[in-house]
Amino acid sequence: MSDYYFPGNGTGVIVTSRPVVSSDGTWTGNWQDRVTHASIKDGSSNTFLAGEMHFPSDKINTTPYNGPLFNGSELVSHSRIGGPGVPILGPRQQPSVIYGFGSAHPGVCNFVRADGSTSSMSVGMDTVVLGNLCNRRDGNINVDE
Repeated sequence: MSDYYFPGNGTGVIVTSRPVVSSDGTWTGNWQDRVTHASIKDGSSNTFLAGEMHFPSDKINTTPYNGPLFNGSELVSHSRIGGPGVPILGPRQQPSVIYGFGSAHPGVCNFVRADGSTSSMSVGMDTVVLGNLCNRRDGNINVDE
């Protein structure tokens, strides 16, 4: 999970990155760790770009659980992870972590893949497969669950 918090270590498609600074310390306008289409090694149709976020029903419009996407100071407001230990949650399930995927839709959670297609995935999907779909470059290509 260290890749979730530290810039430059992310394995997803939308990741935190580090600014490129000049020798005098000013930002050059460029970013290190930029994710390009070519860096999605598992293929854009086999990699999640984004998915619905789970939050407790009593936390709607409450940062960090369901805060604004543009709130860069609260990572859990705009970032999600999935895989072993962080399954997709259904509408009435209580999260053990606040940064997982989940949905109010019965039995499914919606995702956008890096190729722009969408998928409704079962909340009971195998967490190893979920982790593979969340990682752009692990070499474990899972088209379906």
